[in-house]
Amino acid sequence: MLNDDATRNTVYAIVGAMAPAGGVHLADDTELITDLAYDSLRLIELTLALEDGFGLAELGQEKTATVTTVGDIVRLVTEARHEEEGR
Repeated sequence: MLNDDATRNTVYAIVGAMAPAGGVHLADDTELITDLAYDSLRLIELTLALEDGFGLAELGQEKTATVTTVGDIVRLVTEARHEEEGR
């Protein structure tokens, strides 16, 4: 089981590896579209990679619709992991 720091590090690794704009320093306030050049297709691929990488159930559109930064992804994945552990 990953702790929250390990979750953050893994999210950063996945987001960075998949980012169309390489070489950008990642921080919680890094914008996925503006700073990392993600487009809608790449965001879907990122969602699938996060689900697979963390063994999560489907992260529905209602949960991902407000995600705009790397920090939002960390929060989303952390919350989803805690929800699944509580089941």
